[in-house]
Amino acid sequence: MGILLSRLMKMPCFKNAKLVAGTVENKNTYVEGITIIERPDIANWIKGGELLLSSFYSIDKNIEAQKILVTELAEKKAAALIIKTSRFLTTIPDEIIDLGNQLDFPIIEISGDTKYIDITYPVMGEIFNDQVNRLNYYKDCHEKFTKLSLKMKGISAVAETLGDLVENPVIILNNELTPIAWNDPKYRDIDIIDDNIKGLVEKDYPVYGLKMKIPNTNDTIYTMIIEPIQVLNEIRGYLGVLEKNRIMEELDFIALESAATTLKLEMLKDVAVTEVELKYKGDLMDDLINERIDSIQSIYDRGNLFGWNLKRSFIVTLLNISQYEKYINNKKNLTEGLHLLMDKIKKRIDRVSYYYTTDYISINKGDYIIMLWPIEKGANLRSSYNAIKEFGQELKRVILDEIGNIEVSIGIGGLAENPLEIGKSYSEAKDAVNFGYRIFGKDFITTFEELGIYKLLCRYENRDDLKKFVHPSLWILKEYDKDKNNELIDTLEKYLHCNLNAVKTAEELFVHYKTVLYRLNRIKELTNLDIENRANMLEIEVGLKILRIIN
Repeated sequence: MGILLSRLMKMPCFKNAKLVAGTVENKNTYVEGITIIERPDIANWIKGGELLLSSFYSIDKNIEAQKILVTELAEKKAAALIIKTSRFLTTIPDEIIDLGNQLDFPIIEISGDTKYIDITYPVMGEIFNDQVNRLNYYKDCHEKFTKLSLKMKGISAVAETLGDLVENPVIILNNELTPIAWNDPKYRDIDIIDDNIKGLVEKDYPVYGLKMKIPNTNDTIYTMIIEPIQVLNEIRGYLGVLEKNRIMEELDFIALESAATTLKLEMLKDVAVTEVELKYKGDLMDDLINERIDSIQSIYDRGNLFGWNLKRSFIVTLLNISQYEKYINNKKNLTEGLHLLMDKIKKRIDRVSYYYTTDYISINKGDYIIMLWPIEKGANLRSSYNAIKEFGQELKRVILDEIGNIEVSIGIGGLAENPLEIGKSYSEAKDAVNFGYRIFGKDFITTFEELGIYKLLCRYENRDDLKKFVHPSLWILKEYDKDKNNELIDTLEKYLHCNLNAVKTAEELFVHYKTVLYRLNRIKELTNLDIENRANMLEIEVGLKILRIIN
């Protein structure tokens, strides 16, 4: 990075130098090298960050060439131009000074009796020493953080060590900007003001200034320098330094980078351990729901390895997450995939379920989250179902408020009094999810028992087998309704639901009473059905339910 120009200007070799244009103080202009120039095309050969010395020997009489040179040096991000006034150029022209001020490009004047080597040697020595100091500091930081990793001290030790080096509060956040580690518990709660953190990670430079406040203190706004911690192409968290005690300096960023590298390794280890653990948990859950059980005791033993108490009764609750593509494809969520979204939802489940149950068991399986909801011995089953439904409704509200408009459908199976019955409860919960949408609409929460007669119909794996139970009249109505938004079938279904009460049917459909009568007459004309015949209507009602499943 080089040395700050403002620092170099305080060296003894610049004692008699004079800044005639541009600014040096309160400006991060870094010097990475120094050289003497006398060719007017020197701008073609510089990279930026150079401190350039010249007497304008070749262009001392050409003011336009001087202005072009100064402009090109500023555009190429040279650190500054030192002009030696001598017998060739006795004074720096006002036009050049004005141009330097206009471009905010530092122009420094030295007298004719100043030797170039009196400046170049000390500056080169200072740059060289600075590079050596940086390398030594980098080595020290690398060793400190490597020891933490080798001794498996964890992310809290990373925060504490970095805090000692930068003399500021250090906070490690997860990918939702929630603090997970710190070097001082006073800073475990922070209020982040900036709401564009996702946009920041798309910039080129990986260190950003985030505006924030500390709760229960004054309203002072602090800057937190953060670096995204990217593991396996995903942002897993952020490493932050709160500039509370002092402003971050050059060497502090070396410490930050070393800490970030160690933190990436720690998070990578966590990912690896978690993936292995999830694999074995997933294998056990698969065995439970697919009823692959050698012995009850082996299931108990495998569960104990993960802290799962399987000696209780459970109700399998299945959450289906859908309509999430828009969320993941949203620009601000580009760093997320489905599994990170599911992790977010799991965190909300942990938080919300705390008020309804404890020690539940859950596993992600594709778009689903399988929950084993523990039921205490002697508990009222209806009350347990109500508690699960209340939990589901609260979870949906939290997801909508904190994540976005993602559909969460919840199916609830029957009671499994032991591990041998978990597979049956899971199958019921899956039926409740799969068919609940068609029966009750989106974003539903339903138990298997609430499927009613659908419980029987759901057992037909081949949907074509169900078609033979559909009354021929319904196929006629279905064909007639093809371009009419199912108005006859829906009216018939609602009429049966309202116990053949046309007035109530009209109220439920939000149409006029005479409209219902017209539709009922049209149904009779098309099908010759005797709608008042209860025996016929039972077959029709079953057929309507089958059509819902098939469609």
